[in-house]
Amino acid sequence: MRFILVSFSFAFCFVLHSQETSSQKTINNYFEVGSNQLDNNNFDEALINFTKGFELSKSIDNSELIGRGYLNLSKYHLSQNEYRASIEYVNEAIAIFESLNNTLDLSDSNFQLGSIHGKISNFEEALTYYFKALRLKEQLNDDVGVAYILNKIGNIYLYIPKLDKAEENYKRALELNLKHNNHLGITFNSTNLGVIHQKKGEADEAIAQFKSVLAKTDEYNISKLDQAVLYGNIGSTLAGQKKYEESLESLFIALKLKEDVKNDGRTAHTCNDISYTYTQMGQFKNAKIFALKAINYSKNENLFQHTKAYQLLSECEYQLGNYQTSYANLKEYNKLQDSILSIQNLANINENQIKYETEKRDLKIQAQQSDIALLNEKDKVKNQYMIIGTIGLFSIFGFVLLVRSRNKEKQKQLLQGQFSRDLLKSQEVERTRIAKDLHDSVGQQLTLIKRKSQNADQDEISQLTNNALEEVRSISRGLYPAMLQQFGLTESIEHLVLEFDENTNMFFSIEIENIDAYLNQVDSLNFYRFIQESLNNAIKHSKAKAISIAISKINNQISMTIKDNGIGFDITDKKKQNSLGLKTLAERIQILNGKLKIDSKINNGTTITALIPIIT
Repeated sequence: MRFILVSFSFAFCFVLHSQETSSQKTINNYFEVGSNQLDNNNFDEALINFTKGFELSKSIDNSELIGRGYLNLSKYHLSQNEYRASIEYVNEAIAIFESLNNTLDLSDSNFQLGSIHGKISNFEEALTYYFKALRLKEQLNDDVGVAYILNKIGNIYLYIPKLDKAEENYKRALELNLKHNNHLGITFNSTNLGVIHQKKGEADEAIAQFKSVLAKTDEYNISKLDQAVLYGNIGSTLAGQKKYEESLESLFIALKLKEDVKNDGRTAHTCNDISYTYTQMGQFKNAKIFALKAINYSKNENLFQHTKAYQLLSECEYQLGNYQTSYANLKEYNKLQDSILSIQNLANINENQIKYETEKRDLKIQAQQSDIALLNEKDKVKNQYMIIGTIGLFSIFGFVLLVRSRNKEKQKQLLQGQFSRDLLKSQEVERTRIAKDLHDSVGQQLTLIKRKSQNADQDEISQLTNNALEEVRSISRGLYPAMLQQFGLTESIEHLVLEFDENTNMFFSIEIENIDAYLNQVDSLNFYRFIQESLNNAIKHSKAKAISIAISKINNQISMTIKDNGIGFDITDKKKQNSLGLKTLAERIQILNGKLKIDSKINNGTTITALIPIIT
């Protein structure tokens, strides 16, 4: 009897252990599948698998798997730019892994925190967590993992920018990857070292570095896409040296490689680079061909490149004398630009209407003054005795007319200024409404369509719906910067500068104090738009290599300075003074009751200074 009981107990324990082992395998499978789906931008499916694994982990009360569930959910929310939720989940994971003394997962969790802070431009915190992850990887003697984190640390220093620090970390990572013959890591590190040379203005060294990596294509089995990136870097560097023919050779190689791998978004980028190079060479027919290709490739793939392509196409048509087509493309560019930065098209139409009415009225006044002068001359001929009285009356009438004209001009300026301010406010209200409608209505409907098409195994419809959903999300974020409510004005500005730095060849440096407590929600949005529009104007017109932004609190004012080293412009030029861009900046500062000063000289760059009073 005793033997039977012991045997039964043993069998029961074995069954429980087998069930738990089976559950752990199922959970790990959920996490692995979800991670692959996240890498392939299948966000909804990734969330479903992460959630299933997480809930099953809690049901068997496995702390290590629960911690990995928190970590995976953090990665999902980061992919959706939901930073607060991402931070909360990863902090839960860190608490669990610390209690378990799990060095490997603890390193990955600290790395995740570094990635979150890096994405929201909180570079100091990002470096803190990256270095924590680095030390834990070093304890594990994981050289390849150490090299990967060193590369990320180098990227942060590149953004700041501290180029010497970035170069130091890239070289350390390269040394470790060479030690372990990690070809992928060697490729990334070597390419980044080429970017360092490019950022320093060392064009020849940058090109030599990119070519040295390409020479290892067969040995390192470098992918076609990575080869295309290298050729694209060479082409853009050569274009900066005005070596346009050589630049085109590299860009066409990059284009062929990207077309082979069917990466339409990046193919559009290269088409735009080729089009721009042709415009610099004055070959606008060729430039037009590749701008049209960029439009086709970027549709539903890359909104930024789609917008840029229409801008290039408008310029080509204008230079070719096709003014009506140029105008149509310019309208499309403005329509797309509204989705990314600000609503400028409506303001432009209204400004032209105001100018037309003003010129019409001025001509009418001039005609009236001519008639009065003619009548006065006739009176002088008819009656010499009344000449003094006539001149006196005319002088009085002229004085009254001048006073009235000045008063009307002042009133017109006040009305025009109030109109512009009301227009800006109504634009922001409308953009916020549209963004919410897109997210709450269109976004939900597209999500429903996507899930139904997946259930019906309609893969093509599912993919098209997913593309539409991503574009709706992109447009919604462009219409209203949600980060303002989530993380405040200071971090939103830092993230904005980081996005510009990633999408242009310019240096961006920023020094900003925390100013969240000094502006209300409406004023914060106007200040953010002012920074956004100032940087956008500099990128489009200045041809600068570097832009610096400094924001600080001085006494009871917020001081803001944006400075570039571009071509500058003549500040006394009336056309420049009446441009829509400068007027919009002035109106935003006026809404904030601030003062704006713009200093610029041809070939000496431009400095924009604003002082905003703090209302206590």
